[in-house]
Amino acid sequence: MNDLIQKLVFCLNEEAARYRALLTLAENQKELLMAGKTDVLPENVRLEEKEVFALGPIIGRRNELLGDFAKTCGVKTLSLTEALQKAPLESIEDFKKAVIELVQSAKKLEEANQSNEVLLQNALSYVNFTLKVIANGGKKKAFSPSPSKEENNPSFVNRVV
Repeated sequence: MNDLIQKLVFCLNEEAARYRALLTLAENQKELLMAGKTDVLPENVRLEEKEVFALGPIIGRRNELLGDFAKTCGVKTLSLTEALQKAPLESIEDFKKAVIELVQSAKKLEEANQSNEVLLQNALSYVNFTLKVIANGGKKKAFSPSPSKEENNPSFVNRVV
C-alpha cells in the first residue's frame, strides 16, 4: 500500500507542477493583454494548450491510482480527501503535502484564469461599443441605452469603401 501511496504522491506533485506552469503562462497572458501585445498572445496560448494536453494523462493516472487504492481499501471509489483518511500513518505526511500543493496550485490557476476572463470580456465590450459608435457615425444616440429611430446613414465602413 505504501508503494501505491508513493506513486500517488509523485503523480500529485507532477500534476501540481503542471498547474504551476499554467499559472506562469496565465500571468504572462495577463501582462500581454494589459500591454496590448496581441502579436505574442498566440504563442502563449499555444504553450498553455501544450500544458493542458500534458495534464490529461497525469489526471488519468491519478484517477487510476485512486481507483487502485480504493480497491485495496475495499471500496468502489475514493476522493483525495477520503484517500488521505485511509492512508497509512507512515505515508500520510507526504501525501497530505502533495494534496495541499495540488489544491493550492489549482486554486491560484483558477483565480488567474478568472482575472484574464474579466480582462478579455472588458476588451470585447470595448470593441463592440467602438464598432457600434463607428457604425452609427459617432452620434451620441448611437450608444444611448434607449431604443431610437434608425436612420439611413451609411456606416463608416460603407462611406470609406
